[in-house]
Amino acid sequence: MGAPRRESGQGGTRERIVRLLLSRPWTIAALAKEIGVTPNAVRAQVALLQREGMVEPQGSVRGARRPFVLYGLLPGGEVELSRAYPMVVSGLVSVLAGDLAPQSFESVMRKMGRQLALAAPRAAGSPARRVREAAAFFRQLGSEAEVSRTAGAWVIGSDGCPISAAVTADDRVCVAMASMLQELTGLRVRESCTHGERPRCRFHLSEWASGARDPGAGSEPGAADAALR
Repeated sequence: MGAPRRESGQGGTRERIVRLLLSRPWTIAALAKEIGVTPNAVRAQVALLQREGMVEPQGSVRGARRPFVLYGLLPGGEVELSRAYPMVVSGLVSVLAGDLAPQSFESVMRKMGRQLALAAPRAAGSPARRVREAAAFFRQLGSEAEVSRTAGAWVIGSDGCPISAAVTADDRVCVAMASMLQELTGLRVRESCTHGERPRCRFHLSEWASGARDPGAGSEPGAADAALR
């Protein structure tokens, strides 16, 4: 029996795992044999997919000495392989930007950001903790977000952008990400992202001046929304 085939990089193994899981649940050993890599290589990728909320245990099969866990794809996991979603999002942003007045477009982006925030548990505790939890959710969306501290503000920055296709279509879509962070943290958010061929995220978060805004009124539009622009 020959040695397992080696694939270049983890991306190939990950994609093949997801493609196989589209059809039915698999065991680690069966995936390793089908793909041609070691069980440990598959186990590491499956563990990562579990942490990302894409894969879960879905039963077991009998083994010689103990049962083997079957892993299956959660609903929506096929997005990992889709080339259509970025194109659809980019096209939709372009249509909205062309059909809506600037103020209406930005209002829609703010609403979209608040809607995105509903997918995450509301951060609690100190402002610093809320920023860290919001950054963690940002990473779940595909960003390499890191938190730093400057005079009077926290900064959530990333060398990449989780919605780069949409930003390329119209960079005002960054308002949605700022609105999401504002909703999650209850803090004032100012966006200073870098746009162009390689968008980079940068959001400054600071506490509101006394009486300027009730942190619990995160979904209310008005003067607070001006901080996003």
